[in-house]
Amino acid sequence: MRKTASMTGPIRVVVSGTGSEVPTRVMANAAFESMIDTSDEWIRTRTGIRERRFIEPGDTSATLGVRASRKAIESAGISPDEIDLIICATITPAMMSPTNACIIQAELGCRPVPAFDLAAACTGFVYALSVADAMMRSGTVRHALVVGAEVLSKALDFTDRNTCILFGDGAGAVVLSRVDDANAEASNRGLSCFQLHSDGRRGDLIQMPSSVTDQTPNAEGQLHPGQQYLWMHGREVFKFAVQRLTDILRQAMAECEARGVTLDWVVPHQVNQRIIDSALDHTGFPGERVMVNLDRYGNTSAASVPIALDELLRTGRASTGQTLLLVAFGGGLTWGSALLGL
Repeated sequence: MRKTASMTGPIRVVVSGTGSEVPTRVMANAAFESMIDTSDEWIRTRTGIRERRFIEPGDTSATLGVRASRKAIESAGISPDEIDLIICATITPAMMSPTNACIIQAELGCRPVPAFDLAAACTGFVYALSVADAMMRSGTVRHALVVGAEVLSKALDFTDRNTCILFGDGAGAVVLSRVDDANAEASNRGLSCFQLHSDGRRGDLIQMPSSVTDQTPNAEGQLHPGQQYLWMHGREVFKFAVQRLTDILRQAMAECEARGVTLDWVVPHQVNQRIIDSALDHTGFPGERVMVNLDRYGNTSAASVPIALDELLRTGRASTGQTLLLVAFGGGLTWGSALLGL
């Protein structure tokens, strides 16, 4: 790793650049009507999703991640040679080895820096931010690239209307930069207040197999759906997501009040409009300050938060000095959040 100057002052880890990439192939709700018993209205009223993107042959989560990363690096105004760390959050890697992060490192032409994947399902990007933040505060990492990239279309059962309509493909990336500032402690800028959780006892509510998943049939000679495709217990997952989003939003609102700052925006995992609306009803947080784009992209798992964050910043809706809550929840079960001061 490149040696850097001694950094002994107060530290902030800020988002210095963002980028995202979604496939060009649009899968509108109507496309599912010939596959399963559903309709555009049925999907919209139950999820808020109108369309999602699926990759074309030849693309992978790694190729999407590369393109999102290039945009983030350009947005940060640095070169790939200045990246000191790469973490890719994904549960749909192009290969188990080499990892997406290593593929991204090679394609970008970065130096031989630490590069690894992290698997925490839909919460993966928030987990990856936390790991990068800790490494930047304790080591010599000046700029880190954190990516969320998924191709859930590769793991769907297109005869199961409870799951196949929900997911899409995409990638989002951020460049984190370490800033040494004597006034850092008085500033709200940067990442803070990470909250990371898991409950593996309820892991059977959301499952997705891999190439090494046990394929043992049951007594009737059938495989559990979770051994072949992404599978979830929709009703229980819905209740879990509403409770966790509500809890995290309440905690963030209280934390911001204690700091004397306003929580300006919530950037949630894009999973279901009814889940978001329910949490807003419980907390009173205004819906016009929640970044939602799931109507166009569906649930892109670890990619959903960075895609939404990139859109929020590039469209100018969020501005310098504002405070954002990044929050996600998903398989594992996992959930987590972070505050981000711009």
